[in-house]
Amino acid sequence: MAYKIDADGTVDLGRIRVPVPATVSHEARAYLASPPWVDAPPSDEVRAMWESRAVVDASLAELNRYARKLFPVSIEEIQIRGVRCHLVKPVESVAHDDGRQPILINMHGGGFVMGSGSLVEAIPIANLSGIPVISIDYRLAPEHPYPAAIEDILAVYREVLGHHAPGDIGIYGSSAGGFLTGQTVMHLKRDGLPLPACLGIFTAGGDLSDLGDSARLFTLSGFWGEPILPSDHDLSEIRAYVGDAEITSPLLSPARGDLSSFPPTLLITGTRDALLSGAASLHRALLRAGADADLVVFEAMPHSHWYNLRLPEAREALDIMVRHFRRHLSAERN
Repeated sequence: MAYKIDADGTVDLGRIRVPVPATVSHEARAYLASPPWVDAPPSDEVRAMWESRAVVDASLAELNRYARKLFPVSIEEIQIRGVRCHLVKPVESVAHDDGRQPILINMHGGGFVMGSGSLVEAIPIANLSGIPVISIDYRLAPEHPYPAAIEDILAVYREVLGHHAPGDIGIYGSSAGGFLTGQTVMHLKRDGLPLPACLGIFTAGGDLSDLGDSARLFTLSGFWGEPILPSDHDLSEIRAYVGDAEITSPLLSPARGDLSSFPPTLLITGTRDALLSGAASLHRALLRAGADADLVVFEAMPHSHWYNLRLPEAREALDIMVRHFRRHLSAERN
């Protein structure tokens, strides 16, 4: 379905017109009126996401630079058990009275197929929380399908366990990184390893086999960029990541498994996020299992809106994340 965006941000889908809500910031109204792809020429060609890796990586590198201007940190590229990582440290780190220091582990977004070196999730969180962040450059599909990325994450987590108590560790990620966060917990449970103190699953869900109603609606309308390809499509990034594994396995789709022992989890999404349904469904599954879970939904915000650090809604989302991590990684919790 063809669509256009009017100068005031109203989305014209033909018989349906969706204005920008008055409840969002002026900056958000301007952004929603002219998203990055609005001037892109229409095309019926379906391309694999990983073919855009170089362009996206260049954009993410620019976001890294901008984030670092706003949120000063030190960044060191390191190897942890053979896995490339970046250690992002705040200017002043928080520590417990006994000298223990909490740590956060971040998995970047990028559809499982791109995003290496992206620190736009790690830089602001490290600065605002005072907690160092290890950002993992896990191996990417389609060259390295499951379980390559999870193996890299588990290797890093095992090393971190050698220096930090589980109660001092938090794990988080956006989009693909959010899915990987939930999957990591299921693998830790399988391997009998202690679980982290808290999780952040942002703009992501818990079932790769069914992204839910919002993903279908956004694809049918043609709105918010490229269509979300079904997992059985040859060019689906989900299919590229899953490979020959069983997509409905709880190891890949945690919402299909036992969530009762999940650490306290914060989920964040927006009403213009195609993965809104996935996040909402995972939240309900966690609550049904008796887990501690909070869901925050931002009005009119698209996928991973906190990447746009110019938006007041981005800073609000970051502050919510930081409060969650500090609450569950504080000395009183350990």
